[in-house]
Amino acid sequence: MNRAHLLASVCVALLLGANGCGHSDPSTKAIRAIVTNSAAPRSLRSTQWRLVQQVYRDREYRSLWTAGRKLNSQAHDLIETLCHAEREGLRAADYDLTGLRAELTQLDQEPDSAFRAVAAIDLRLTQRFLDYGADLLAGRLDPQAVDNGWYIRARRASIDSLLRASLRSGDFDDMIEPLRPRQREYKEMVEALKEYREIQADGGWPQVPGKKLDRGSEGAAVRALRKRLEVGGDLGRAGGKPVYNDKVAAAVARFQERHGIRVDSAAGPATLAALNVPVESRIRQIELNLERYRWLPSDFGKRYILVNIPDYRLYAYDDGKEALTMRVIVGDEYGNATPVFADSMTYLVFRPQWDMPRRILVDEVIPKVQEDIYYLAKHGYEVVDTARNEVITDPSAIDWSDLDTNEIHFRVRQRSGIGNALGNVKFMFPNQFSVYLHDTPADHLFDRAERTLSHGCVRVEDPVKLAGYVLARQGDWNEKKIREAIEPPKSAETAAPITVDLKQPVPVYLVYLTAFMRDGRLHFRNDPYGKDSRAIRPMGKPASLERSECEQLEELAGG
Repeated sequence: MNRAHLLASVCVALLLGANGCGHSDPSTKAIRAIVTNSAAPRSLRSTQWRLVQQVYRDREYRSLWTAGRKLNSQAHDLIETLCHAEREGLRAADYDLTGLRAELTQLDQEPDSAFRAVAAIDLRLTQRFLDYGADLLAGRLDPQAVDNGWYIRARRASIDSLLRASLRSGDFDDMIEPLRPRQREYKEMVEALKEYREIQADGGWPQVPGKKLDRGSEGAAVRALRKRLEVGGDLGRAGGKPVYNDKVAAAVARFQERHGIRVDSAAGPATLAALNVPVESRIRQIELNLERYRWLPSDFGKRYILVNIPDYRLYAYDDGKEALTMRVIVGDEYGNATPVFADSMTYLVFRPQWDMPRRILVDEVIPKVQEDIYYLAKHGYEVVDTARNEVITDPSAIDWSDLDTNEIHFRVRQRSGIGNALGNVKFMFPNQFSVYLHDTPADHLFDRAERTLSHGCVRVEDPVKLAGYVLARQGDWNEKKIREAIEPPKSAETAAPITVDLKQPVPVYLVYLTAFMRDGRLHFRNDPYGKDSRAIRPMGKPASLERSECEQLEELAGG
């Protein structure tokens, strides 16, 4: 057999197999005929038609989901995944599987249909994959359209290239996996969502009556409490008398810790309110926060700082592992909300001065100076002439009672030292919001359960430890040297600030998650800025295909 005959035999063999050989395959010809047309078929969304066309050009118009006139194993995997999209907190109803079922029904009823019908199904499945993949990559919703305080840009700019790259794999799991967020917590939350759906299917959990339950309490309310804690996984099987004993108290403490409630092992009003949130509401909260994970960068890197605003907590990671954590204070919800964004910390300042923002000067300080001219001196403030950049030695010379706040020719700053609003250290990652991390002299505020108390910046509980983390890879900056930099010379009331540039910038992420995983356990937090309700509404009601409809679809597909 000569070379030409051998090549022809190979092509015939391949044609009888999955995808044919070159452009002689009828399905390839049919796909090429459709794809090279500039107009999108009626069954496909015109907004993604160019991407669909590029996908098939990448493949030289070979089919993705069909072999001959049958769907291949990847198509079955895709249909099964779309039918169960709620596993990832998505909605099967978003992927028009009803339209696919209609096309498969028509093909099943007309077995002699042309390959053009098979090609149309292949293209429809590609469109559905692209829709689902885009939702996995960057979320169903645009965060900036539903949250006016969210400024982290996710992977929307690279969706098309990532989707095209994923479709080059020959295995369905390998197609899907790169599209999911890579954070371990995302995968753990998907598993937690499954568990909460199982709780819902079993009837949910009981409501716990009463105003307060504590050690020694007995009766029906305690029985309901024990059952609620058992269903939620905080208490093992609770047999015996319905008594609030030490085991129940320990379970309540675990529940409180998971819900950001002050741990006292007593079921008071805040604890009972959290216990009585229906499982359906918790499922929606998990779905929303899975969506938020998809709004975030897929990978934060190995060394970074993360502040979760509703958790009032900072986490620092090194080599992908948690290096330290501490409590924080964030902006209040009345015009000073801390924005959600990411940037890189490039320097820190020991013994900082505080340049008062104009809004605070106008709204808060000037009225106090008008009442008490000595207010500035009492708090270590000095007034600086803006034009000459010189300290005004006698602030009382300013007519504070008749100031035009639209024409202020001075600024106010607070000298470094005891009582400075920024404490002893500020950690700078220059950004459009003028938000940064800093110390605070008001340490007692960290004892509050809810800490929306700042003007937008993030106050940290332990600036020495955080400085140690930031400077760990920078020379001899040990704890002793850091404390020496913080302490001013004894011979002077104040000392000049010390700025330390970082040789390796540290990424900082300020995020907003009201449901998240910590040490393998699901946590919930209250919604201090009201972002949950604003984002859940445009997500729409939970929607999924009826199981019978999915079964029909899979049967038509030959599954």
